Amino acid sequence: MNSHRATLAAIALLALVGLLAASYVFVAHSLGYALFCPFATGCDAVQASPYAAFFGIPVSFLGMLGFATYIALAIAGWRSSTGARWYLHALLVLSVVEVGFTAYMAYLQVTVIRAICSWCMLSAGITAALALVVLYALVSTERGPRTSLGALPG
Repeated sequence: MNSHRATLAAIALLALVGLLAASYVFVAHSLGYALFCPFATGCDAVQASPYAAFFGIPVSFLGMLGFATYIALAIAGWRSSTGARWYLHALLVLSVVEVGFTAYMAYLQVTVIRAICSWCMLSAGITAALALVVLYALVSTERGPRTSLGALPG
């Protein structure tokens, strides 16, 4: 499974960017600071909404946990010589949960809160990118090595 080391490293790096973004939102919100909202004006409105917490836990903290889990699974898979496929399947399960939750939160921003948070959309984009990279890694695992036309028995 050495062929997936680069893919797992890319997953860890993407998730690190997501972790940094979620950490910024969590720390700023926890300290009561206004968020710098580079591409929209609704960051503070979204963070002040009742949807900014899920069962009393800030959504940004849940994002931190999700991205940290991506990093941990990617690093464990990268270090494993035999279990990388298992880690890819675990990453797929995480991706399904993350994409579903992120889609729900984006829906709430647009339809209920009526405000868009740049940081939330960055997180959503990274989550979608992570899901695509995980799917790519799994599909390439299932296909296995391809043979060239020159190597076909003739």
